[in-house]
Amino acid sequence: MLALMVSSADALTRGGAATITSEGTIVTSNGTSVPPLPQAGRWTEFESKSSEQYDIRHFMYVVPQEPPAIELYVTTNKGDETPDGVFETGLVNGFVRGFASKAGFGYDEPVFGERYVGQAKTRHALTRMSNGRQTLWVHAYIYPRKPSLTFIVVTGKEGVQEGIETYLSRVEVR
Repeated sequence: MLALMVSSADALTRGGAATITSEGTIVTSNGTSVPPLPQAGRWTEFESKSSEQYDIRHFMYVVPQEPPAIELYVTTNKGDETPDGVFETGLVNGFVRGFASKAGFGYDEPVFGERYVGQAKTRHALTRMSNGRQTLWVHAYIYPRKPSLTFIVVTGKEGVQEGIETYLSRVEVR
C-alpha cells in the first residue's frame, strides 16, 4: 500500500489530472485508482485535448494483437461547477457518432440512465451499432466527479456487461 501511495504521489507530481504509475495503474489527482485489466496488456495514454473549460486525458488499455479492451477519458472542468456528467455524455455521443461514421455502421443514439457499479453511482448507456454483417455494442460508464471518469467498451459480444462491471467495481473511486 505504501509503495502505491509513493508511486501515485511521484506520478502526480509529473503533472495533470491523471497518470500511469510504474505498476500500470492510472491514478487521478483526487486519488481515484484505475487498475490494469486482468488480461495481458497495459494502459497507454493517447493525445490529450483541452478547451477553455475542460482538460481531457485519453487512455486505452492496449492488448497485444487485439483492439483496445477499454478506453478511459479523464475530464476536468476548469471552473468551479459541480460535476454533472453532461459534458461526458456529449463525449460519449461524439465517440459513438465518430466510430460509427468511420466504420460504416448505423447506430442507435445512446440513452443514459443511472446505475450503481459497486458503491459508485454512474451514468450508463448501452448502444447498438450495425452495418448489416456485424453488430457491435458500446458500453459507456460515466463517473461524474472532479476529475470525471468515462469508460467506453466496444465489443462484438452480447451480454458482457457483467464482466465490465466486475472490472469497474475494482476501480477505487474517490
